[in-house]
Amino acid sequence: MAALLANLAGPLKLPKMRGAAGIAAATAGHAARQHLGGHLQPSRFRGAATAAAAAAIVPDKPEVDFAHHAQRMARLNHGSFGACPLPVLRYQYHQREAWLSEPDTWFFSGRLDEALEKAARSAGKALTSGPPPQDGQICLVDNATFATVAIARRWGKKAQAGDVIVTTSFVYLASLNVLREYCELEGARIEVIQLPFPCKSAAELTQHFEDGLKRLKAQGANIRFALLDHVSSQPAIMLPVKEMVQACRAHGAPDMEVAIDGAHSVGSTNFDVKDFGCDWFFSNLHKWGFAPTVANVVWSATPELMADTRHPIPSWSWGKGLNVESRFTGTMDYSSLLSVPAAMEYLQRWRSEEDESSVDYCHRRVLESSRLLAEAWGTADQLLPEELVATQAMVRLPPELVVTDLPGQPGKGVRQTLRERYCVEAAIGNFGPEIGSWVRLSYAVYNTERDIARLKDAVLEILEMQQIYGV
Repeated sequence: MAALLANLAGPLKLPKMRGAAGIAAATAGHAARQHLGGHLQPSRFRGAATAAAAAAIVPDKPEVDFAHHAQRMARLNHGSFGACPLPVLRYQYHQREAWLSEPDTWFFSGRLDEALEKAARSAGKALTSGPPPQDGQICLVDNATFATVAIARRWGKKAQAGDVIVTTSFVYLASLNVLREYCELEGARIEVIQLPFPCKSAAELTQHFEDGLKRLKAQGANIRFALLDHVSSQPAIMLPVKEMVQACRAHGAPDMEVAIDGAHSVGSTNFDVKDFGCDWFFSNLHKWGFAPTVANVVWSATPELMADTRHPIPSWSWGKGLNVESRFTGTMDYSSLLSVPAAMEYLQRWRSEEDESSVDYCHRRVLESSRLLAEAWGTADQLLPEELVATQAMVRLPPELVVTDLPGQPGKGVRQTLRERYCVEAAIGNFGPEIGSWVRLSYAVYNTERDIARLKDAVLEILEMQQIYGV
């Protein structure tokens, strides 16, 4: 018994890992601690000191702030998972350590609730150039799917049999499935309005969308709800959402609610959410907003909308509205949400050598890079107009290249060959025989001209090998 007590009182001993596995684990652990600043004292980041720590975030050169990336890889698919810079990861590390050091104090004193409310407030400032949203209009959830579920559950409860929910052919598949689960099963009807791709202009997209609404209205549809993309995923198109919302107001029901899925918006384009005229807007912050995985900001046009909407996970604050309910959904790691102020500070402060913001820099570089690729692949005549491009651009692959990859889905085609043989990660997808195969090119602050050259040359080499040896 004495020996047992001595073991419990002493330092915790973990089983040793033998051989190469043990060496690799130790090396990885040491490297991670070096990246995160070694042993950090959480007590320095408690209470008000957290705000000061966020304000102290200063971006360094991309090769420094993103040194934790796998150096062998050319990461040209930032749009899927984003990337968090080391200064923000260090901040997150402090937040997690502070919580682990005294979780009872954080929860029962209200510190966690207060910190998450402040974090949401910092994200709200990124949505508008005017006065920031009221606290009752803004909250943080895990990701865009969480936000979609919250809104779809609301719509499902309000929908009457036969009510129509409109979306477009650019809708994110996960979001469409959410509407099917929570709205279609309640009797609402989902109508997908087809948009052209490739597309010639924002005006063309608006016209196709409005024509679709007119057709539905002429058929007697009661258009109650709409889910629209701001910057769609596959294909990556920046849509004219202001004009599309206006079309919804003109042809939808008087009490119609419009939600904008801005999963790629914050950090990829300059906008003011109040200009859109929508009822709901949400955006991931871990994609182009430099936040750790995962964080999403939800905005409502009025506090009443937020107060009348439930969080997907009912917990202790059930019935108090989405903005309150989102601040505690059970015991979990809240450090990514708590790190949003640091991410927003990094986003605001980042500047290129030409003094561009990350939004403007990545927009310019993706346009330049897409032109370079398209010219090398003989598809420059199919580039989309600049007004439809944020920080991701659709580039047509050589028509002769055989591509079996489906857009945005795992597979064993060209995308896997690029990853495994050439260490290039790029979103390759075949949109069908009439549209052809494209790459959704992301350009992030850490990308380089060499990354683009590697993709260009790799695609041409794969094409050559296909032509020599067959597919």
